[in-house]
Amino acid sequence: MNLTYAQWELIVWICLVYITWGLTDSIQAPFYPIEAEKKGANAAEYGIVFGIIHLSMFLSGPLFGKYMGHLGVYRVFIFGVICTALCGCLFGLLTFLPTTWSFLGVSYALRILEGVAEAGAWASVLTILSAEYKEHVTYAYSLTQASFGFAEILGPSIGGIMFEKGGFALPFEFSGILCLIIGTITIIRLPKLVETSLDSHETKQNPSEVFIILLKDPGVLLALVGTMFGAVCQGFIETFLEEYLAIFGLSVSQIGVSFLAMSVPYMISTPIWGYLVDSWVQPEYISPIGNILIATSLLLIGPIQYLSIPPSYALTEGGLALLGIGTAATLTATFALTQKHAVRRLPDLDEDGSSVISSLWTSAFALGNFLGPTVGGPLVDWLNFAGSTPILQIWALVMLITDILVLFWLARNPLVTRRKGPTRELYTRIE
Repeated sequence: MNLTYAQWELIVWICLVYITWGLTDSIQAPFYPIEAEKKGANAAEYGIVFGIIHLSMFLSGPLFGKYMGHLGVYRVFIFGVICTALCGCLFGLLTFLPTTWSFLGVSYALRILEGVAEAGAWASVLTILSAEYKEHVTYAYSLTQASFGFAEILGPSIGGIMFEKGGFALPFEFSGILCLIIGTITIIRLPKLVETSLDSHETKQNPSEVFIILLKDPGVLLALVGTMFGAVCQGFIETFLEEYLAIFGLSVSQIGVSFLAMSVPYMISTPIWGYLVDSWVQPEYISPIGNILIATSLLLIGPIQYLSIPPSYALTEGGLALLGIGTAATLTATFALTQKHAVRRLPDLDEDGSSVISSLWTSAFALGNFLGPTVGGPLVDWLNFAGSTPILQIWALVMLITDILVLFWLARNPLVTRRKGPTRELYTRIE
């Protein structure tokens, strides 16, 4: 893979930033429910805290995509980094709020603000990746997502240990300050490592028109639905696995470490899927593999009630490993498919068009991470954890059937192919 030293350094710093974002998102998973229940909140109420950040990202992401050319990629990135770090630090002070609704209300407000910041930061980063790593954009993306996903599910392990050692505030101050330090260094290095302009400029393509064109394309929509599904699975498990694992008599730190069964396979497999998509395999073949793995994993996590298998910690951990590999495949494939179908509809995409694509994918990912905890809360209260996972399994099978139909259709109607020769673009239209 022919990347320059500057490109490798850039991806390292971006991956480190994504790790800090993943920590600020997830570090509270094993102990925030404990604190919330002490304040008098139930699962449906504190489940929203986990999901509302992603609703905020979903709603604000398209706005950053539309106005990125006016705001400037660099300024949006700075705003995202600083604001995310401050929200992380302020979250640690929630323990001093005395009532249920003051605790929940400030939690909601901070997560909404953090969601706006991360939507801008993610859109700016994906715009930079699209411009700097054109023929390797899926691989570069997969490295950032591996970093984020690993940190997002490693976060509960760190959070559980820190909570037991230093109380509610320590995990949040750690993640917030780390985000600020790594983010500041990246802000300083970024202008020296990128070739494209990071300043605001006049838009060449109308972002509103690009949004409309892409959202009318069935291929783009299907890719975004697949992105949303993968994120729903991650968000649901991250939020409610702690409650289920409690039946095995585990400590808070042991519950946190249990999340590694999903995060390590996710971290390892995401770059592998990204390399395969960039070099060997069309993403249409990766997506059904991911959905098969997800459907299989949901048989074991719980385990699913209709199998009449008694709860088993070993089976649950094995299911988490399959889920990590499956969601890695799904999210990597849908990112590539979003790019691929966008090229088919808009072959002359410029930086502004790339910002729109980045914001659409970010919004779909965020919507899934919102729906997983938020809709999952009432479902878990009603059906319990093991009774809720069949719903995700049905969705996985629907996505798998759709993937198979798409493969049959594309076999007769090829639309885009990989470019050959020295060009840096990954896909080109078949005329």
